[in-house]
Amino acid sequence: MILYCAADPNYFNYYFDLWQSQCQKYYPTMRKMIAIYNPTQSIIKKCEDNNIEWKEAYLPENPERRHFYLLRWYNLPYEENDLILETQINCLPVATQNFNDYNDGVEHLRIARDKGNRIGGVSAAVFTPEGAKKVVEQAKVMFDDPPDDDHPMNLWQEQNLTHKHIVTEQQFKTPRQSYRNNICWITAGTSKKFSVEQKLQLLNQYKR
Repeated sequence: MILYCAADPNYFNYYFDLWQSQCQKYYPTMRKMIAIYNPTQSIIKKCEDNNIEWKEAYLPENPERRHFYLLRWYNLPYEENDLILETQINCLPVATQNFNDYNDGVEHLRIARDKGNRIGGVSAAVFTPEGAKKVVEQAKVMFDDPPDDDHPMNLWQEQNLTHKHIVTEQQFKTPRQSYRNNICWITAGTSKKFSVEQKLQLLNQYKR
């Protein structure tokens, strides 16, 4: 299994240290990879110093901001012929989730969170190589009219990949919330409502 994320240089500089340290703590032996758009030499050195494989991420020439919602999807490493544990760079492990019995025959194991009267979330997932390849092909299609957020790709995956939900993520929006049972991943509130600094403060407060 490959633990994978993607980032532009700004997100890398904000979140990489936190993401890699938590991933090394809870998945010390798992292969880790990050796709980076326009990596600098200092970014490359930081990856290599922390034993994180890196590859240059692709986007269309002169991308709009909307194209970056497709960055992690287009660069899924399905060519490696292994299961891909994909996360946003600001989705952190806080416990080790057991994937040894991943034999459900689905293309997409959706790591979800409880959203009150429903479950949802698109911050982390496990893809088979076949499922990841379909997502990459769909990202190519979406490049012509990129989305304004993650929802269109999230919906496409639900409608076009065989999938299963497992509720092991929790999103924190205020200090002093309590952990729910069986939580392995945490996120902070959306960027539409929280600054990067606020999200980092919450993630650092709730990391374990």
